[in-house]
Amino acid sequence: MAKKLLIVESPTKAKTLKGYLGRGYSVLASKGHIKDLPKSKMGIDLEGDFEPHYILLKDKRNIVKKITQEASRSNIIYIGSDPDREGEAIAQHIKEEIEKKVKDVPIKRVLFYEITPEEVRHAIKNPTTINENLVNAQKARRTLDRIVGYSISPLLWKVIAKGLSAGRVQTVALRLICEREEKINAFEKTTYYIIKGIFEKDGIKFEGVFQPAKKIEKKDEIEKIFEDIKDKKFIVSEYTVKEKHIMPPLPYKTSTLQQDASRLFGFSPKRTMRLAQMLYEGVEIDGKNKGLITYMRTDSVRLSEKAIKKIKEYIKSSLGEDYVQRGKRSFKDKGKNVQGAHEAIRPTDVSLTPEVLKDKIDKDLLKLYTLIWQRSVASLTKSAKIRETSFVLIPDKAPDVKFKGKGRELVFDGFYRVLGTRPQDVLLPSMKKGDEVKRVKLEIEEKHTEPPPRYTDATLIKTLEQLGVGRPSTYAPTISTLIERRYVVRQKKTLYPTELGMLVKNVLVPRFPDIFDVHFTAKMEIELDEIENGNTDWKSLIKEFYERLKVKLEDFKDNIKEIKETEVVEKLDEKCPLCGAPLVVKWGKYGKFIACSNYPSCKYTRPLQEPEKTGVKCPLCGGEIVKKKNRKGQTFYACSNYPKCKFTLSHEPVAIKCPSCGFPILEKIKGKKGTYYRCPNCKKTFSEDEIKKSG
Repeated sequence: MAKKLLIVESPTKAKTLKGYLGRGYSVLASKGHIKDLPKSKMGIDLEGDFEPHYILLKDKRNIVKKITQEASRSNIIYIGSDPDREGEAIAQHIKEEIEKKVKDVPIKRVLFYEITPEEVRHAIKNPTTINENLVNAQKARRTLDRIVGYSISPLLWKVIAKGLSAGRVQTVALRLICEREEKINAFEKTTYYIIKGIFEKDGIKFEGVFQPAKKIEKKDEIEKIFEDIKDKKFIVSEYTVKEKHIMPPLPYKTSTLQQDASRLFGFSPKRTMRLAQMLYEGVEIDGKNKGLITYMRTDSVRLSEKAIKKIKEYIKSSLGEDYVQRGKRSFKDKGKNVQGAHEAIRPTDVSLTPEVLKDKIDKDLLKLYTLIWQRSVASLTKSAKIRETSFVLIPDKAPDVKFKGKGRELVFDGFYRVLGTRPQDVLLPSMKKGDEVKRVKLEIEEKHTEPPPRYTDATLIKTLEQLGVGRPSTYAPTISTLIERRYVVRQKKTLYPTELGMLVKNVLVPRFPDIFDVHFTAKMEIELDEIENGNTDWKSLIKEFYERLKVKLEDFKDNIKEIKETEVVEKLDEKCPLCGAPLVVKWGKYGKFIACSNYPSCKYTRPLQEPEKTGVKCPLCGGEIVKKKNRKGQTFYACSNYPKCKFTLSHEPVAIKCPSCGFPILEKIKGKKGTYYRCPNCKKTFSEDEIKKSG
């Protein structure tokens, strides 16, 4: 039997595929990229043709050795890395390494859009070659990002602090978050007034609101209207009833899946993609690995004819013929370069319902799978029908004062039955023009204009996609990097820029207005798509970009001292206790601190704020335990004699002896069921009642 080798990125994917292909196939995993640009230097030929100098990653040498050894014993080699730009680059690098050691063995590219026995065998029977345009598009993106990161980040080190970074997409996302915060801070709240009424007809109470086109901001003006109408009869001047069809939502693509997982479950985009990767590569069910969803990095909402047929058959058998969408439903891809081969994210087997998998897979995997399954099935279920009613009431002889309201009633649930939700009915009585309705209550209500909301993970991803900034694979790492760099903090799903994030934005954006411009960045994405389509030479694009960047880099370098002194370093009206030079506030790796302006001649420093004292003594050395924050902004408690004493706690210390082991302090923890105490020595926990009883 001829020996065949299949190479994929993930060990899980390899395990699933091995189970499908069986004897005669050896399946190995590269564990991601085997080559990348060097970390220690730019790795791009800026003075020549901009060719990137990829190196074999140190931790992948043994993997590559194993791959080439197995390749030498094979009659045919298949490379099945993911079907996108990154996967194509991985395939190219693996091919290059194999060809150095193995001659005259055919190397084929196979594309797995779903990991199922049928589709895997189909891909193996219909191999292709590595797509050079895709490889070039990935090379161009990696080169662009490296040039921006390795050219601009060192400038941030010089003016602010080491360890900071700039990024082509990252800094644009930061700009959006910071500029939204600036709008919120500049927002001036205004007050306006409406009149809300409760009315009744045929025993049914309903609400109507007087809300003029032009906001009424003077209270005496609204009070005058109120006094004029408060005792008048209210007559129906308009009443309409119409039936409305509500289309089901489209199947998921990467961005919309990330948005809903964040909104519904609080999953970060990074976590969503990790879970989706597991569902795609294969989850163990009844002792066997099975791929549960199609490829999860896609900007397509298209479903294959095969999938449409299977899903419609499922709807018919489980819900009945009345719920099956007749004819074709249009799944239009709005992306500028949506690949025809890519589908939306859907289940590989619609008969594997969330109920079937309930006790067979991890709960978070089940949550995400349920979203994907429901959206895919709902997209081919009939539209819902809603009876929508609207009315206009006017006080007798006051035709300009119109109270409006709407009602709705779901008359056919359609796709809502699949989603397990439905819109709430708002029932109105039957009315006709000229009817009088009973006035139950009228009241003036004070309202306030609201600033634009801060971004969440979901709304930032939605905005980036609408603006054309980044691609499905970039959203999760972009947000993760902003948080890791401490430019942004996430609090209850909301993204807040930090002082450091605002400073980085204020230093970079005015000096690189084109590079970090939303529209310019979106245009670059289109150019990358054109490379993928074979319409643009990637080196020409890089050259044009770098020539534009180089001018701005030189200007920045010429003004580093001025930027640092005027925008970054804050001067204090205090002298250095060691040398008498003025003290300044500077930025360091872990935040702001006070230092001598005479550095490096004088190395005096101290924290910007003294740590908050707790009044509790350290059980190890007798020093005082103080409240601190780590580099991620998380609170912890530590001995004031650090680094000599390294005693730390994660929760507030209290000077109470442990009832069990006698340790002199406990941690006070506020949990969902109330406050309790934990001993840092014996790790036992105690309720407040147990502490009181112990004395």
